[in-house]
Amino acid sequence: MDIEQSEFQITDRMKKFVDEYLVDFNATQAAIRAGYSPDTANEQGSQLLARPDIRELVAEGQKEVMERTQTFQDNAVAELKIVGFSDLADFLTVKADGIVEQKPFNELTKEQTKCIKKIKQTVRSSHSADGTILHQTAVIEIELHDKLRALELLGRHLGMFNDSLRLEGALPLTVVFEVAPPVGDVIITTGQGKEQKKLQA
Repeated sequence: MDIEQSEFQITDRMKKFVDEYLVDFNATQAAIRAGYSPDTANEQGSQLLARPDIRELVAEGQKEVMERTQTFQDNAVAELKIVGFSDLADFLTVKADGIVEQKPFNELTKEQTKCIKKIKQTVRSSHSADGTILHQTAVIEIELHDKLRALELLGRHLGMFNDSLRLEGALPLTVVFEVAPPVGDVIITTGQGKEQKKLQA
């Protein structure tokens, strides 16, 4: 049987088992991925999780995962705030003659560059009759990330929006028959109780 006999020493394979167990919390599959025989993986996984030192490693691993998740969440929220509260005016500059131009890229802050989704540069040229280039102008187009979408995601994270539609109270119901109604008793249920009507052929 492929079962480790050490009761006190945590081997590298045991540490590998803990790492794999933290992926999906499936002891059998974690044991297999850690290198234990598939024939004894179920038993080996159970025995490992029964050890206090292994359980302690699992608890420490779970804590680390939670801390990493929180860090990722904090970073994601920070990035969404940058995009959501960005201002188009920050990317423009007004010259003395009143002409509005795009601010040079090297003058943008790090936070402003994070708002940029795509940059497109087009070179426009003017030529003489013989084809000689007389003048060239580089036009740079900057597309920003969706500001409203970022604000929406922030709102959802904060629980500001509720997608579920709750209908309360009695709603009017209209039924249109385009065929002859059936013969017999028809029970009509209303908010006040039941009303019975008999339909004749």
